[in-house]
This record gives sequence, C-alpha cells and structure tokens, in this order.
Amino acid sequence: MFLNQMPYSMKRSAKGFTLVEVAIVLVIIGLILGGVFKGQALIDNARVRSLSTEVSSIQTAWFSFQERYRSIPGDFSKAGTQIDSAALAGNGNGRIDDSRERAGVWQQLSLAGFIKGQYDGAQSSVGTATDVECATGTCPTNPFNGYYKITYSAQAADAVNPANEIYTGNQIPVNILSQLDNQLDDGIPNSGRFRVHRSYASACTRNGEWDVSSANANCAGVLRD
Repeated sequence: MFLNQMPYSMKRSAKGFTLVEVAIVLVIIGLILGGVFKGQALIDNARVRSLSTEVSSIQTAWFSFQERYRSIPGDFSKAGTQIDSAALAGNGNGRIDDSRERAGVWQQLSLAGFIKGQYDGAQSSVGTATDVECATGTCPTNPFNGYYKITYSAQAADAVNPANEIYTGNQIPVNILSQLDNQLDDGIPNSGRFRVHRSYASACTRNGEWDVSSANANCAGVLRD
C-alpha cells in the first residue's frame, strides 16, 4: 500500500536501475577509460619521438664533427685554436676517457655550432665513466631531466669491449626505453647497439627483456658508437 502511495519519482528510485540504464553507464565508463588509455598512449608516443629525435641529433652532431675536424668531439686536441680559445682540448687518442674530455664533448660540439646551448666544460660536474651523473650547464638534459653523457666505457649490458658510448641519462620510464630500443635497434636490452645501462639492468629488465610490467620510472640506456 505504501509504495502505491509514493510519487512516481520515488517509486522509480525504489525499484533501482534498469538493465538499459546500467548498460548505458557501463558504455560511458568504457568510453572514458578508453579515452584515458588512448591519451596516455599518445603521450608516450610523443615522449618516445622526442627522446629518439634528441638521440639521433646527438649522433648526427657526433659524426658531423668528425667529418669537419677529423677527430671526435671532446677528444679534439686542436679545439682551442680551430674552434674557440675557450674550448677544452682533448688528447687526440680517439677515446673520451677522462673527465676533461667528457665535459669537453658538449662544449666543443656547442662552440662548433653542432648543438644548441652553451656548456661550461666543468670537469667536476661530469661524474665518472660508469655513472650517469652530470650537471645542468655541463651536459644536455633528456626529456625526463636526466643527463646525456658520452664516455669511453663498457656500460652497455653484456658489452665486453669498451667503446665510446652515449648514455641516455636516467629518469626514463622502462616502457619508453623499450619503445626507443625497438626504433633504434633490436628491442632486446642486452644486445645490439642500444642496450640498458648496467646499473639499471636488474631494475629495468627481466629474463633478457625490458620489464615493462614493472612500470619502473627510473631507467637508463646506452647507445654504442
């Protein structure tokens, strides 16, 4: 009796939602979630493109410098006379093998006009040949605020012989490095020209693959010359 005396709107609330209404709500939720995931995928693709473009630009600058000066940047022994009097000179042995040359890479490249920005050549700011440390004004930053760095080493995972290596810097999500590896190389983190940095292998890879499921946001890669 009581329900029959209630207003129609209250009766409708008491009866709950119909299957059609529930279905409509689920469709709306699905569309919202689909839009979120789609948007995230677009953001990730843009971040991969940005990182890939910067790495490729560094490679281009590296090889263009060699064509002009017949020396690798940072190691160029005549930088002070042929580029700029402020440029740090290297020892000319074909390797970026000390802090002076690690800092000099970016200074020589920028003073010669191959990359944008100004770099101070501060030897105290570039860390060691094995880490990814540097400082603003000495090394360029990647899109995730880590530092690009070039040094003579074997920090690419499973690398046996040292070579001049480009470090992508850290703070890069593992899924971004995985996609970058697919673009630049074979998609395998411990083989080819592009690999995971040794210091990040255990956290960012598993069973010889990029551990994308871990969603680790602090990974680093190495591109070998």
